[in-house]
Amino acid sequence: FSPRLAKISKHQEAESIEAYLKNVGDRIARHAYRKLPYKFHYIPDRDLINAFAIPGGHVFVGEGLIALMENEDELAAVIGHEIEHIDHYHCAERLQVEAALRKVPLGQLVSLPIEVFQAGYSKDQELEADREGARLSVSAGYSPEGAIQMFAEFQKMMEELEVVTSAKAKTPHEEISNAAAQIVSGYFRSHPLPTERIAQIQSLIAQEKWTPGKQKPLEVRYIFLGHRANELVATGQYEKAIETATAALELHSGYPLALTALAKAKCATHDFKGASAAYHELVANHPAEADSIRAFAEQLGSYAMAKKQFVEADQFATLALELQPNNPSSLKLLAQVKLDLFDIKAALEIGYKLTKLYPTTGFELAEYADTASNQAYEAHNYARASRFASYALRLEKTPQPDLDLVLARSEFALAGFRAAADAYRKIIEASLKGQGTFVVPKEDYISVVSAYADSLGSLSRHKEAALEFQRIFQNRKPLPDDLAAQVKMEEAGLFIMAGDDSMARSLTNPSSSTKQVSYAPEQFASIGWWYYRAGKFDASDKVLHHFLSQRPGDVGLQSTLGWVELEQNAPEGALVRFKEHLPAGEAIALWRLAKTEAAMSDFEALTKEEPEWTNPNWVRTFYGPVATQSVQEMYAEHQRRVAKTTGKKTDALH
Repeated sequence: FSPRLAKISKHQEAESIEAYLKNVGDRIARHAYRKLPYKFHYIPDRDLINAFAIPGGHVFVGEGLIALMENEDELAAVIGHEIEHIDHYHCAERLQVEAALRKVPLGQLVSLPIEVFQAGYSKDQELEADREGARLSVSAGYSPEGAIQMFAEFQKMMEELEVVTSAKAKTPHEEISNAAAQIVSGYFRSHPLPTERIAQIQSLIAQEKWTPGKQKPLEVRYIFLGHRANELVATGQYEKAIETATAALELHSGYPLALTALAKAKCATHDFKGASAAYHELVANHPAEADSIRAFAEQLGSYAMAKKQFVEADQFATLALELQPNNPSSLKLLAQVKLDLFDIKAALEIGYKLTKLYPTTGFELAEYADTASNQAYEAHNYARASRFASYALRLEKTPQPDLDLVLARSEFALAGFRAAADAYRKIIEASLKGQGTFVVPKEDYISVVSAYADSLGSLSRHKEAALEFQRIFQNRKPLPDDLAAQVKMEEAGLFIMAGDDSMARSLTNPSSSTKQVSYAPEQFASIGWWYYRAGKFDASDKVLHHFLSQRPGDVGLQSTLGWVELEQNAPEGALVRFKEHLPAGEAIALWRLAKTEAAMSDFEALTKEEPEWTNPNWVRTFYGPVATQSVQEMYAEHQRRVAKTTGKKTDALH
């Protein structure tokens, strides 16, 4: 529903309302005492809950006032009231008073503000206009009940105003309501109380022995109901919106504004069949307005997504696509929903369709998945990070090493070691094919090589894993020395896991003549780590002590030896080696030393930053029995404390 069409529609509506107002006004004016060229004007301002007249026979009625009416008799009463202000010279007297106050000759008072006539007259003049206006409308064939109903609406408004104006606005919508309330309250301050006006008309009816008569429908009421229905949709009052829109459509079948409100409200209340029916009626007769229904369904779907109500989001996105098959934004939303519902197959089908039909939107979907995967990884939501990274990689046609890295690290943290190894290998192979140009920064590449080896070492078939690692680097151009040394260390470590430490012994033997690259003492922390992982704690201890004699301050050598000492039941020494370098090791060492509170403080902080420590398979894969048992015990203590504080149990660590 474009702004241009909205303006045209609003203008056309105003013309229709003014034409109707003229017809009713002319009918009443024929019975006026003074035969003036009466003119009737509609002011399309929802805040103008008023009507007024100016000398010469001009009567103005505000949109806000007509919106309150339910029948033509109420409108007749208002018009009759304003004609009587003219007929009884109230307007002329106001003009004379203003001329005197402004000290301007009456003939020169041509630019008097309209607001002068919007203000009420004296109480006697207002009550006189009520009485004579009622007589005038009855003479024109209208029910005197029209005036009573109009004043009853005013009474209801007064009561509502007392509530609105006494409450402090908390939202922009409430501020607007308060502003409108101030405008309306100004009307009530300048007019007699509605109860007094009602009593006067009731007395007049009895005096004149008027019969109520059948009231005439307000022919333009459907327009105001349609606008009201859309306002109710905007404020989330969907049931009332359905009721109001239905009433508008009963008065004017097919009115597009009412159909729009009805379709949106039915969509919001999950009456998708009803929403679809209203949409298709709009498409048949007012296609320009129909797209707003699809957009509204998408909007609701996005809101549901934000609240993690994925099933509901799926329903809204599906409806949007039923209304407009293959709409790109709806397809994009549905793909996002399917990802969060773990329906990867459906998400991929939608993604592939988008890349063919709407490549730009397909690219946006891939970008969304890319961003979501990184955000999830930063939030330690590794399952979501892996799912979204994998999805983005399958949609993208160009290499995405950053995404591969997120996928690899997420799977590694989830103990999905085969998937992690595959992702790490992809990065390594891309770098090797690049003839020395790394697809990730060099410092990350070294960690990628180590993580790839760690992933392979976590698989059950150790010999095959070692050979796989060995093959990837065979027959390749020489790597820089530091990388070549790291590769050799990891290769030796994987063979340690397979039960063959000959390569490791060769590397650690200073007299070996088979070494083709140089090794820094710090790098032998890797060999110590692999001996530790293989459960060969004495061998690890020997290697690490040897190279620590050359690099006593190296954190890698110290930390790895700390893990070994934990398994050798030497937590005091381990704590010294972990201190300020490795929170996980420090927590376990403190626990072994029965320093429970300090250990639990470190452990609880650790599991927030590195939730993989709550994954028992991950812990058992990399750490020795003592460390694993300690983690299990600390988690059990954490569980006990949570249950004591909240009364709720957490998942056990198995």
